Amino acid sequence: MRRRNKSNNKSSGLPGWYATYSDMVTLLLTFFVLLFSFSTIDAAKWKAVVTSVQGALGMLDGGTSLIEVPLSNSLDEGVSEGERDKLNEVEKIDEFLKYQEETKKLEDVQGKLKDYLASKGLDSVVFTSIEERGLVLRFTDSVLFEKGRAELLKGSNEILKGVAEIIKQLDNPLRIEGHTDNLAIHTVKFPSNWELSTTRATTVLQYFIKMNIDPKRLSAVGYGEFHPIAENDSEENRRKNRRVDIVIIRQSQQYKELQ
Repeated sequence: MRRRNKSNNKSSGLPGWYATYSDMVTLLLTFFVLLFSFSTIDAAKWKAVVTSVQGALGMLDGGTSLIEVPLSNSLDEGVSEGERDKLNEVEKIDEFLKYQEETKKLEDVQGKLKDYLASKGLDSVVFTSIEERGLVLRFTDSVLFEKGRAELLKGSNEILKGVAEIIKQLDNPLRIEGHTDNLAIHTVKFPSNWELSTTRATTVLQYFIKMNIDPKRLSAVGYGEFHPIAENDSEENRRKNRRVDIVIIRQSQQYKELQ
């Protein structure tokens, strides 16, 4: 009897292409589920995750990061009031961390300025302070100018040169503010304290430009006698009010200063 050829028997089971097809369908399903999850994302949690990743990767100093990119309108549309409150809290925390980081940089510069002023014997007539608006370097007018004049005193150029070398380390905006006491001035060059205070501020600004500080960073303003730091009831107090302030403005405050 002739044996049957086993090769003629048809194999059981599904065709081989079914496996590839099922894999493709599974991948497509996963893809659309992923798209759906992004369309209903919790914006507050998303920003918190980005913040954590940003810090873990050491991206807090400078550069462009995801945290600086505003969330798209498509995300905002699906955010509830509660989620928006959480998002605002995250933004406030982010601003606070940036504020602290900038304060530390300003403190480092303040320390260098104090050391420099002490080496020149100026720490009793030039003062520094860190305020909400930034780092303030305060010169009494006897350091830079004669009373009622706006030409830099001999030797003050060297002082400002050392200051310029230190503040070059930051790229923050710089504002030079001129102030006077309340004693009236009536000269051809300075009809009032407005002109005197503004000219003094501009004189310092022009010197900083000579020291190769970017003019785009600089601004000058004169306040006359209207922003005193002491009562104008004695010569000692009036001397305090006759001053020039160099303000290193915080990056986070520069736009508020313009408002």
